[in-house]
Amino acid sequence: MYKKDRIKQFDNYDDIRKELLTPEQIKQQDKEVSEELAALKSLQETVTRMVAHYMADEDIGIVELTSRLETSSKQTNKIMKAEANLTLATIAEISAKMGYLPKISFEKKLRQN
Repeated sequence: MYKKDRIKQFDNYDDIRKELLTPEQIKQQDKEVSEELAALKSLQETVTRMVAHYMADEDIGIVELTSRLETSSKQTNKIMKAEANLTLATIAEISAKMGYLPKISFEKKLRQN
């Protein structure tokens, strides 16, 4: 286990990884992070599509959406750009305010070697 003083000697996280992990472990870690980011982006885009559909059905703009969701304009803009880091509770709250029932589904992806 590395002590705090030892870790402070490193300039950045990549240097720490190179010290503590093998190249294979770094490659595996990078792959897992990439897959997690892709999954997050997929969820964000799904919420964005749901909100855009709601806006079209209700014939409302961003200002009215922000009011209905009782959120900040900054958060609404993040949602519309698929950049919001939403919790499941927040997704449930947004969905309920729009009259939707959210569903999460998992699809098996093709393996990439």
